[in-house]
Amino acid sequence: MLYRGLSILSITSLLTIYLIFLREESPGASLLSYPFSSRTRPTPVDILSTLSITPPGHQQYAWTEGDGSTSEFLTLGTPAHFIPFDDNQIIDVVTGQKLQGPTDGSTFNLGVLKLPRGSKWGFVGVARGPGRKRDLVMVNGYPSKEQVLIAFGLNITSEGKLHIVTPAQTIDIPMGPKQGCVPTKQFVGTYGAEDPRLFWTDAGTPGLVMARYTDALDTCRSLGFIPDLRDKFAPLADALAVGEGVVDYNAIPKVPGASNNLELIRLQGQANVEKNWVGFYPGAFADGVSLHPHVQYSFAPSLTLAPVDINARRILYNDIVPSPDLDTSECVSNAHFSWEKRKIHQASPLYRLTLCDRGPNCIAGVENTVLFGMAHTQKAPRHYGKFIATFNVSAPHNVISVGPRFQMTGLNDDQVNYVLTMAPIQESDLDPMVEPKQLLQPHLPSHFFLDDKMLITLGHEDKKMVNVMTTVREALGRQKICQRPIIDASLTSEFEAALGHQ
Repeated sequence: MLYRGLSILSITSLLTIYLIFLREESPGASLLSYPFSSRTRPTPVDILSTLSITPPGHQQYAWTEGDGSTSEFLTLGTPAHFIPFDDNQIIDVVTGQKLQGPTDGSTFNLGVLKLPRGSKWGFVGVARGPGRKRDLVMVNGYPSKEQVLIAFGLNITSEGKLHIVTPAQTIDIPMGPKQGCVPTKQFVGTYGAEDPRLFWTDAGTPGLVMARYTDALDTCRSLGFIPDLRDKFAPLADALAVGEGVVDYNAIPKVPGASNNLELIRLQGQANVEKNWVGFYPGAFADGVSLHPHVQYSFAPSLTLAPVDINARRILYNDIVPSPDLDTSECVSNAHFSWEKRKIHQASPLYRLTLCDRGPNCIAGVENTVLFGMAHTQKAPRHYGKFIATFNVSAPHNVISVGPRFQMTGLNDDQVNYVLTMAPIQESDLDPMVEPKQLLQPHLPSHFFLDDKMLITLGHEDKKMVNVMTTVREALGRQKICQRPIIDASLTSEFEAALGHQ
């Protein structure tokens, strides 16, 4: 398969250029990507069976709306944990004092990022904090309101419950109201950042994507990307341990003239309101250099974007258009057929998942690794159904499989349980006396394996922060396959020979 749409930003060595050339010159390449380097052949896995297997006890549950089943949807996970938080203790990072009112609402929609072992906290979190009313500023007859993001450190208990362990402080992202949102009526004066999604960049930095106001005067909302959260949340720089692919703050090369809040712009068809973009990085494991994310733009139809240029304030993206034989654009909507395409959208970032058990006997590569993420079926105003889908780790990053609807213990989909992030959890994360499982390859802390637990963070009723713990195997089953991956063993051998592997 041709490896189309690769960002010039990620081409950092002659070896990488050679690998791209080899892919393009080798017809019939895999629908999954090849690792950038590996000294051991990837562990053999039957991808289709692993994704589509029905876990024990799941046979009787409904798959989706309208499938003829009279059963309920599967309910996953430990009982929902509502994370305690005092909104009155938020520090305004600009003034160093407690956040001053008049404020509106409370803290919700929590995104988390698992930190390397040895860090002072287990996780860093970013959430939507109370909005700040700006009644003295009127836009088109409506009072303005500033949306606020806040950051803090968290740890996890042995029962899988998150709790906040540092003072919470605002993330300073200067913005102001403008006329571009006139079609949104009462929201014309609402500005600031919302809906944070945290992920590790392949360069080893804690990245943040959030919805924000666009710089353009004639449009409304776009997405912003902070390449390193340490720029905006200084305590993280001191708390973060180097390792597991995570690098020292001073080791990150800065893009000359670029801000630390880059707007993400689609070159073809940028909409007036862009919101549900999620970041990811190609390949079976991190390449160690790529800073700017690819984007999963829409689930139905499936479309991804690749970064092609950056300037002082923006990252520009091109569509990655699949060839007709790889087009799985209808797969998600066919699987969840009772929902309009525009009512199906992505929720979490896409994460790498290697489909064997974590440990020295599981080697990630093309034969066994997919991207996966959580998605929503949305019904206004307060309903978010949930399912998991998997994606190709190489361009065009087409959908491989689509999972069934499920619910979470103690939560009702009509309570605005909006999923923000997922994180892999080992027993060693829950019990410090347990040694982490050893791996033969370096992997970012966000890399999942089949036997991991899965921590999910959600927003609840636009008021609270929630987390649920389940397992990868429990959440992944009963996937409907969209397109069969075809492994080209000869091309894998060529890659190993080119890298000098035995």
